[in-house]
Amino acid sequence: MNRFLVFFLLIISASAFSQDFIILRSGDEIKAKVLEINDRKIDYKRFTNINGPTYHLNKSEIFMIKYESGDKDIFNASQSNVPPQKPVYNTTSATGFVYNPGIGTPNCQAQKKSGAKVFGNRANEVFFRQDVFFYGYDLTYLRLSNPKKMGQSQQLIQKYFNDWNVEFNKKTGFNNLRKWMHKKAMMQATPVFPNYYKRDFNKFVEYGNYCISFSDLQKIVKSYVIKETQGIGMVINLVNFNKAGEFSMQYVTFFDISTREILFAVLTTGEAGGGGMVGHWAQGVEEGVRKIFIDHVYKHKYSNSGMIPSKLRLY
Repeated sequence: MNRFLVFFLLIISASAFSQDFIILRSGDEIKAKVLEINDRKIDYKRFTNINGPTYHLNKSEIFMIKYESGDKDIFNASQSNVPPQKPVYNTTSATGFVYNPGIGTPNCQAQKKSGAKVFGNRANEVFFRQDVFFYGYDLTYLRLSNPKKMGQSQQLIQKYFNDWNVEFNKKTGFNNLRKWMHKKAMMQATPVFPNYYKRDFNKFVEYGNYCISFSDLQKIVKSYVIKETQGIGMVINLVNFNKAGEFSMQYVTFFDISTREILFAVLTTGEAGGGGMVGHWAQGVEEGVRKIFIDHVYKHKYSNSGMIPSKLRLY
């Protein structure tokens, strides 16, 4: 058999098997050929040894399988031989996002320029699970506390919201968050940012401080219309740009996609600064997300407010 024929047969043999990717909840990735998926486990062969042994994995260990065709299967961590029930919140029955004008509390107590407060009791799932979907920045309920801008709500929203969203995602967006949080399997989902189109454009500027309570945050999360049915959702909810205090306030929010229960949410403030309306508040958001949430809460795996140093602990 000549060399050309041997080479040709090798090419045909290699192309006969399509390459799939099995992404584990640990973040590891296996190049494989998936053979069978049953109630509890999957059978596969390693792509580098197609004629070798058949391996098995429990479905609870797997976050996602990406097939050669481009299709994906995403697995619930608790999958067993009982078929999963359809989640309560599913876009097949939802018609669209509904704005809630009752969200938020004007004239609430002002906070420190830089600090954090923790909500939720399932932080460890967020720290260690890999099946995270990032929904971007939500500016739907954001308010600007600046008496000098009263009466300019519509103009400010139309002029700055899109630019703010671009700047936030450039400095503290998906790629950076995935790296900082060590979430190799983290995926970017359809952003919830367009929800702001349905807000009251006449109510952006506040005379005094403005807050969103944890119970209101839960209402916001339940209102999202998203296509994913399982995993952990992550969203950054912008709350307030406070000119008098020169700080930005936001929640870094994690929720169970199937139930919409908030697992872990960290209210942060970050000191604003720099020139221009966009850059000034973008610096505050970057401080609150990167310096406070990532560096002072997430990296230390602080799961409650009592663990945060007092100088950074919000009321």
